[in-house]
Amino acid sequence: MTLTLGRPRELGPAVNTARRRASGLLCVLLLVAAILIPFVNPPYVVQDYTRICVVALPAIGLSLLTGYGGLISLGQGAFFGIGAYTTAILIADHGWYWWATIPPALVLAFATGMLVGVPALRIRGVYLAVITLVLGALFPAVVMRFGEFTGGNQGKPLAAMAAPAWLPLAADQFRYLVCLAALVVALVLTRNLTRRQAGRALVAMRDDETAAALMGVDVARTKVALFGISAALAGLAGSLFAATHGIISSETAYVTLTGSIQFLSAIVIGGATTTLGPVIGAAVTERLPDLLSDVDPVLAPAVYGGLLVVVVLVMRDGLAGFAGRVFDQLIRQKANREHKEERR
Repeated sequence: MTLTLGRPRELGPAVNTARRRASGLLCVLLLVAAILIPFVNPPYVVQDYTRICVVALPAIGLSLLTGYGGLISLGQGAFFGIGAYTTAILIADHGWYWWATIPPALVLAFATGMLVGVPALRIRGVYLAVITLVLGALFPAVVMRFGEFTGGNQGKPLAAMAAPAWLPLAADQFRYLVCLAALVVALVLTRNLTRRQAGRALVAMRDDETAAALMGVDVARTKVALFGISAALAGLAGSLFAATHGIISSETAYVTLTGSIQFLSAIVIGGATTTLGPVIGAAVTERLPDLLSDVDPVLAPAVYGGLLVVVVLVMRDGLAGFAGRVFDQLIRQKANREHKEERR
């Protein structure tokens, strides 16, 4: 929704131009700050930021699936696990390089996501959520059942990602920059997708499937493909997590139902239909519980839940959406002042 704030109609193009310039400058500053993180922080802090980049990837997938497509999934943890275990098994048991395991992890997660998306052709809403919930809940049990391959709850150790000898980077710096690069590519690709005809088709399908079909949108193919893309991003995150941490197990939070809920919470908190919302939500869901636990371990879950309720009630489009509205208002006020000064 666009707020006019009483501005003259002819200020529209000027406001849009100023907004694009300010947004572009903000993105450049954020990217520069993100690149500098591993060079100005100790390794344990860099590892925290690496996990934020990893968690943001499944959240981006859910942003496409839920925010734009209107489909609910609680199975992102399973797709995350598929990518993680694909990388772990190929590295530990077959001697692959970490970068060579990413394509198989993406393909397996994408294919599984498309299979899960087939029921979405006939059901939606809470019933679809239940089906994906079962998938997320069963995945750790499957890992335990095939413990000879996955390591079960003892974990599957693997050679962690190391910086090439020709790069003057420490291991933690290299791992963070790799995950940051994957995150930036995912953000750019999804932003381009949602700003084009495909994005309009997703929104049309979310709002009214019948009307979308009459407009020429292949609803069935779009749903299945959307599940596949969302799962592939989660699989990419799992692959990078395994490669950067050197171990994955059935008790890793991200591959359990807890992880699926965290990924969904990330887009609720950050904003499901905003570019940076999944990243902001990932940072909040990854770091805020630990910070609250340091203050009061007993009250931490209640405080965290209360904050989530406040965001849902007050900021319906998340923190990023709220910040965007404030940003737009400031831009419009500045344009109004400049317009009044020109007319004097």
